[in-house]
Amino acid sequence: MRIRRRVFATGEVAPNAGQGYFPGDIRRLYHFPADLDGAGQTIGLLEFSNGYNLRDARQFWQMHGITPPRVTFVSVDGTPNDGGRSPEDEEATLDLQWAGALAPGADIVVYEANAGDTYEAFAQSMTRTLEYILNDTRHHPTVLSISYGDGEVSFQEEDLKRWADLIRQLDARGITVCVASGDQGAYGLHNPNGPRARHADAPASVPYAIAVGGTSLQPDGTETAWSYNSPDNGGATGGGFSAVFARPAYQSGITGGGTGGGAGGPGGADGSAAGRGLPDISCNADPATGYQIIFQGQPAVVGGTSVSCPVFAAVVALANQRRAQLGLAPLSGLAAMLYEGVSGGRSLAGAYRDITRGDNTYNGVPGYAAGPGWDPCTGFGSSDATALVEALSQAGTTTPGGPGGPTPQPGPEPEPGPTPGPSPAPEPQPAPGPSPAPGRGRPLPAPPRTDHEFVVRVRARIHRVESDTDAHGVHHHRLLVDRIRVLKVWHGFSCEVEDRAFVAIRYGDSEGLPGPIPGLEAGREIELQGRYIPSWLARPGHGNPGEAVLDETHHPFGWVVYEGRMYR
Repeated sequence: MRIRRRVFATGEVAPNAGQGYFPGDIRRLYHFPADLDGAGQTIGLLEFSNGYNLRDARQFWQMHGITPPRVTFVSVDGTPNDGGRSPEDEEATLDLQWAGALAPGADIVVYEANAGDTYEAFAQSMTRTLEYILNDTRHHPTVLSISYGDGEVSFQEEDLKRWADLIRQLDARGITVCVASGDQGAYGLHNPNGPRARHADAPASVPYAIAVGGTSLQPDGTETAWSYNSPDNGGATGGGFSAVFARPAYQSGITGGGTGGGAGGPGGADGSAAGRGLPDISCNADPATGYQIIFQGQPAVVGGTSVSCPVFAAVVALANQRRAQLGLAPLSGLAAMLYEGVSGGRSLAGAYRDITRGDNTYNGVPGYAAGPGWDPCTGFGSSDATALVEALSQAGTTTPGGPGGPTPQPGPEPEPGPTPGPSPAPEPQPAPGPSPAPGRGRPLPAPPRTDHEFVVRVRARIHRVESDTDAHGVHHHRLLVDRIRVLKVWHGFSCEVEDRAFVAIRYGDSEGLPGPIPGLEAGREIELQGRYIPSWLARPGHGNPGEAVLDETHHPFGWVVYEGRMYR
């Protein structure tokens, strides 16, 4: 079983007389913003049976004048960090060194898990790791980088769909998931003796993940697709169409793309151009124009989408830093945002550097040719990092509605929180995840309250859905929620918020929501803003067994986010 992406340079390397690109080169060639370093953000790196040596990383950062970022190791299942002693540990090494080099102000969290010895074991490990991060309330990553995977055919479809569901949930929480698109071109399999057909790479093929492909970036700034022209190139950028996932609505404006190597039109085992297309975007990955790292105390040059993925993850961290400076939540729904220019919405085209030369033919399987606009070779091409960061810093929060579902639309911006009264100042709160961006309208009046009531914004799980009530034309959804995570508090303190609450959501009149919220069901996540009444002050009845109460989720200061839609 092979699931890793990295490719050592074995031939002539163009940058820096064979030493590979340095961090300053990549910042210059991709025009990284000089005033951003990722401060306040956390980049999560997923590693599977790969450790790292922090001395190597610090040596690399210091030799390039970079203040070492804070690095935290988290074992998902008890797998230790072996200290970078294995030859395979070069994977975690390059992820760590380059994410930290391009966003040195960000915290880096390395999530380590056992890869197992089979694809089935790896699939279970990937699922466990994504679930762990989904429930990680300590480190709060805003972007993940995954440099592991193989062709979709290597995994069970149910595992792929479980990954898709978890990545959708992570994205909805403001955790962008970047995945390397693969290093075996349109062939897409690590095993060179597999079926001679096209295979999209997973988990890069999952909708709402950001599939990061590869280019060949020359020192003079010219750029082509990472193509296999000789053994010096080591591989080719992964790209194609999923045979498992339908094309999501945000990709409705793309075309199939032409093939390289003189082959016919797009099609084959990778979904015949009807599935989710990948990659979405690309960065340098050719080992012949590779990146320097320090591994086991010695410099080495590496390539592959293993490196392009953490490079783009660093760009996302910078965009989230800029958004935080503007008082906005981390990006959510980035995949859809990247395609808005071809689907009738706001265009990011000015931030893209279109790649129109090269293809991803590999191992005898004809690939796709790079061409104008999006293509299944390099996606939209590479990017001008400064232009992309600035465009994304103005983008609204878009939450996915599910693979192949309706094109996600940002809901109305909520008004700012209630104007503080003379009550004690609330404690500082972490920035919420995918909460809607703060509005710019007038401040709303303080809510009706006693000395023990206050306003909260929370994310929770629906524990039980009670039957709706209907009195004099006024309707209420009634829910019991648990696993409450406090995102924001006005007029109170987060420690006063209990783990469970009874929720009443009014609808059907001028003071409530315009209509009911469809599909409310137990086990789903919901985000609410409204008035909080502690359990000792709440009155049991109307479906409430005596829990704390969260109401006024409708007017004048409340709202609800459920399944990617805002209701207010």
